[in-house]
Amino acid sequence: MVTITVEKILDRALEGHDLSWEEGVMLLKQRSPDAIVQIRQTADQLRQQQSGETVTYIINRNINFTNICEQHCSFCAFRRDEGDEGAYWLDLEQLLAKATDAVQRGATELCMQGGLNPKATLKGSSLSYYLRIVETLKDKFPRLHLHAFSPQEVQFIAREDGLSYAAVIAALRDAGVDSLPGTAAEVLDDSVRRVLCPEKIDTATWLEIVGIAHQQGLYTTSTMLSGHIETPEQQIHHLELLRSLQQASLEKGYPGITEFILLPFVGQEAPKPLRRRVGRDQPVLADALLLMAVARIFLGHWITNHQPSWVKLGLAGATEALTWGCNDIGGTLMEEHITSMAGAQGGTCMEVETLVEAIASIDRPYRQRDTLYGSVSH
Repeated sequence: MVTITVEKILDRALEGHDLSWEEGVMLLKQRSPDAIVQIRQTADQLRQQQSGETVTYIINRNINFTNICEQHCSFCAFRRDEGDEGAYWLDLEQLLAKATDAVQRGATELCMQGGLNPKATLKGSSLSYYLRIVETLKDKFPRLHLHAFSPQEVQFIAREDGLSYAAVIAALRDAGVDSLPGTAAEVLDDSVRRVLCPEKIDTATWLEIVGIAHQQGLYTTSTMLSGHIETPEQQIHHLELLRSLQQASLEKGYPGITEFILLPFVGQEAPKPLRRRVGRDQPVLADALLLMAVARIFLGHWITNHQPSWVKLGLAGATEALTWGCNDIGGTLMEEHITSMAGAQGGTCMEVETLVEAIASIDRPYRQRDTLYGSVSH
């Protein structure tokens, strides 16, 4: 029997081989400081090979247009019922004001997601409501990249209006949506989802909707909510599903996943049952760094852009992640409600100067990018 060692696994990764699920799990379960150093160094080496030395960032604005939501995810401190204290629902005028402010501040992307509000309809149609938002924003700002609506929102619109996922995505794309955020993925394992987000779409539906978006010519991102009840085995299975989806899309010549973003769980204001079960309020940086390094190694050349979350980890943690396989520090966001309402300490807005200083502090060059990792001309 051949003994597989950490060194052999890392050598295989450096040679460009896709790691097996077992090899990924073995890396994630390492506890010896020496092995963890080797994993970090390999992730950093692969980052340099696949993405280069330059760290990218984007000037974007996040708009969470409503926190009224029919679902009750066990990690969410953002959602409200209609009429609750703190419930809000932005109208078109408010959305345009936020978009105008973003453009004046140099934003190239508007990232838009919200709660699932059954009353968000226009003439009885959920899709018409979403299309009106998109058309209103695109009409005013045709060059602004609209990175909008998660697979969960696509499923919600399709369900409300009795439409296929493909019809919803095509309509959103034709109205002006440029790419889809790969959020609502949480952990792509249905036994975890039954605890975390029992009302949310299941793993197969998330994968199906992202696959259809690629087929319809739209790029997506990908995410993982980590550090709660999931196991290393489930984390690697999640990465394996993302890698397979990406392989299938790229092999057919479709656009694919542009980046992987790790979102460590912040429990401070989360509903009590999950918070008690997890037993801490803020992410464990060491766990997040190891998982980001293994994600770089496991996803390999299939998904080459990796981003930490400064909102979740703080800017110092996100900067450290740039030496653990990440090549992008994310966006300015300008406002962020979902994680900040959960008790995250990273803040909700980052000035370009602050991001650039953080990158420079580790002696790496930096450049502004657009949503699809192209350069931005000034």
